[in-house]
Amino acid sequence: MRLLTITLACLFGITVNASAADIRSISRLAAGPDNILFVADWKAARIHGISLPPADRKPAGTAFNILDLEALLAKHLGGAKPTVEDMVVRPGTAEVYLAVSHGAAKTPALMVVTGDRRVRRIDLKAAKSTSVALRDAPTSSYKFWNETPERSFVVTDMKWRDGELFVAGLSNQDFASTLRRVTYPFGSQQQSVTSVEIFHTGHNLVETRAPIRAMAFASWGGKPYLVAAYTCTPIVIIPLEDLKDGAHVRGKTIAELGYGNTPAGMVAYTKSDQGKSEDFLLLVNFERVANVIPVSQLEAASARPGFDKVVPFGQIAGLDVQQTPLVGTMRLDNLDEAWFVLVRRHLETDRLQLVTMGKNLSFRLSDHVSEYAFRDFAFKGDAFQLKYIKPGQDFLLKHEGFPEFIKSPD
Repeated sequence: MRLLTITLACLFGITVNASAADIRSISRLAAGPDNILFVADWKAARIHGISLPPADRKPAGTAFNILDLEALLAKHLGGAKPTVEDMVVRPGTAEVYLAVSHGAAKTPALMVVTGDRRVRRIDLKAAKSTSVALRDAPTSSYKFWNETPERSFVVTDMKWRDGELFVAGLSNQDFASTLRRVTYPFGSQQQSVTSVEIFHTGHNLVETRAPIRAMAFASWGGKPYLVAAYTCTPIVIIPLEDLKDGAHVRGKTIAELGYGNTPAGMVAYTKSDQGKSEDFLLLVNFERVANVIPVSQLEAASARPGFDKVVPFGQIAGLDVQQTPLVGTMRLDNLDEAWFVLVRRHLETDRLQLVTMGKNLSFRLSDHVSEYAFRDFAFKGDAFQLKYIKPGQDFLLKHEGFPEFIKSPD
């Protein structure tokens, strides 16, 4: 009887008695409403909604300067080397949740890290949760490059918005690239599945298999859109009203941001300057620098015809974006209204780190040895440096944990 129940659940995407203790893998995380954390288990093709205990609210400005994240996590994994699969911030708490795998079996674990270097492991066996099976999940045993299971792409990104969890990934249908909308609390008829095709500006192909790799939401003209980034970095927009159960949609390709790249994540944020606010998306990439995309640019691009011709390798087209120094970033999220927090592999030292960066997206001062870092450098007598450079450097030195390196203005 239980086997029949599970079979029906997989077919129709209904909930069954599958608890967080049954989680076999963690590929993606998303923060939900009312202390809910969503966890994607690609092996089971299931989304779990874990109820977290209440947490204290924290003021903005918490600093993360954890430069030895790998060693810190390993202490809580019996010494095993961790692989960070995903990261998300629990809004308002300054708590960072990390999905990791470890050991030869890639055993999943869910860790919580705070700026004071405290780490605790979530007991999945004791966690209160509900779950939903993803409809039409891929069943192929195929492995990309003899290593990565196709099924592991059942969830490539997921985001919570207005009572729904949007889930990008693959299905077992002929048009495999899929967007699912799942309402919460999970119910028997609350999942829609839409297949998606796009014109790929770098490949000169209409593509139906390769899934969205990173996504966020933005609104203009009174209408909400899903903004998606794909491998080799075409940028696509889809009106949310088009994402209906059983529909097949073609996203509008509005930009090409660079070949030879896999997007690592995308977040929406607002930046205020002199009383004026502007909305942006930040796209971080595994093989390229990050891109700051003004929503005003997306709106302007949406009014133009979509791309239907190849963009030659090496060209950026469709959007005027700002590049920002986030090379090595693996995952990034909004920490508060002023700061991002990111998991990165610092390439010079080959260390896994969990650090904060301001939303002005300048840089982390302690990443660099410049003229300013030398012991005998002085600001004295240089009006430009004293007015425009030193205040910012002093702020960063305090935030990054090096107040003893603040130089006297005299």
